[in-house]
This record gives sequence, C-alpha cells and structure tokens, in this order.
Amino acid sequence: MNRTERESKLMTDTIGFTSTPPAPVRLGRRGDSTLLTDQVFHALHERIATGEWAPGKPLRIREVATLVGTSEMPVREAFRRLEQAGLIHIEPYRGATVRQLSIEELEHTYDVRILLEPAAARAGGEYADDRVVDAMRGQLDRLQQASARGDVAAAVAEDEQLLTTLYTAGPNQLLTTMVRGLWDSCRPYKNIWAANAAERGVSTWSHLTDLIDAAERNDGVAAAGILDRTYRSARSTVRELLDPSTESKS
Repeated sequence: MNRTERESKLMTDTIGFTSTPPAPVRLGRRGDSTLLTDQVFHALHERIATGEWAPGKPLRIREVATLVGTSEMPVREAFRRLEQAGLIHIEPYRGATVRQLSIEELEHTYDVRILLEPAAARAGGEYADDRVVDAMRGQLDRLQQASARGDVAAAVAEDEQLLTTLYTAGPNQLLTTMVRGLWDSCRPYKNIWAANAAERGVSTWSHLTDLIDAAERNDGVAAAGILDRTYRSARSTVRELLDPSTESKS
C-alpha cells in the first residue's frame, strides 16, 4: 500500500470521511517550519470551509498529524490559528472540535454582512469596467457549472471570487479586506443555504445575474440593494433550518 492509499484509508477509518477524499497535502521542506505550518493550516482550513469536516467534529492532533504526514508541532500551531480564525474550539485536556453553528452567531454574522457588503457592492458597482464585468460573468458561469453538478463548496468558492472581483473594483480596499475576513465565520451558513436550495431545486444564485447587470450599468445603488435583500432572505432561511420553531424575521 503506497502513501496515498494509506492516507485515504486513514481518512476513512479515523477521521470519518465517507466520500472520496481530496488529494493529499503536498508539504514543503521539513526544515521550513513556517511553510509547513502554513500548508497544514490551509489544508485543515479547506476541510472546514467546505463542510467536509462538519460542525462539532472532534479533531485529535495525533490523528491529524498522521493524516497530513507531519509531526504534531505544526498541527498544534495550525490548530491555534484555526481557533483565532473562529473555525475550531479548543478545550484544555479535551482537544479540539469544529465550531458549532448557532442562531445567535448567524444573526451577528449576517448583521455585519448586511452592514458591510452592500457598501462594498455599491462602491464596486460604481467603478466597475468591462474587465470587471467580464470576469464576473466568467465566475458566474463556473459557479453555475459547479452548482449543476451538486458541488456546493465549489459554487460558494466561485461566489466569493465573483464578489471579490466586484468589491476590489471600488476604491476602499480595507473594506474588501474586512469583508473577506468575515467570510470564514459566515461560510458554514452559506453552505447550508446553498445546499438546501440545491436539494429543493431552487436557484440560489439568480441574484448574481442582476448584480452583474447593475455593475455593467455602474448602478451602485442597485447593486447594494440586491445584496441587502439577498442576505436578509438567506439569514431567514438558515435560521429556520437551524431551528424550525424559530419565527422568521427580516
């Protein structure tokens, strides 16, 4: 059994994967501890961000170190960074778990999202040129392809690329940086929203066509309004999925 086969088996037996795992992590030189920690961090971040490691999943340093083929030290540092990013919770003597989702966090995250992202869309929409619009159309096409094949994680990733293209067209790059930092917290909720829509055969991404049209017209006000309405609706949908007894509110 070669290394790839051993790692695939370990993913299934000890980490709990039931689907085909991603390609093994390609680590840098063993002597470069910073590079190694960065690669471990990004590999674990990817598994959490895509929903491959579900909320509440226990993470054991020794098992994860075996999975990625490193010593425990870079995994410990990666765990520390994941906790700082709000993606895992570390409890002394009990280990780490992928962060649980809650209605309270949903409300807080989307409150900030509704505050920041329409402002970023308005600024980007006013400055968008043909290059920006063409890039957004290409990203929407890839998003729709991913959605059609049921790849929610890839669709959400393309959505973020499309929004980044729009936001960076505006003059306030600090605003864009703040928004992108927020996405780590809201991505699990976005995955729930997109997966639910896919299961029901509902088009989750139709608002992006309108958003691109607004950018093509340099209508920043319309772009802002599209995202404000979309995120308020998404928050209500995810709230009901997390707790069906919760009364919807906009």
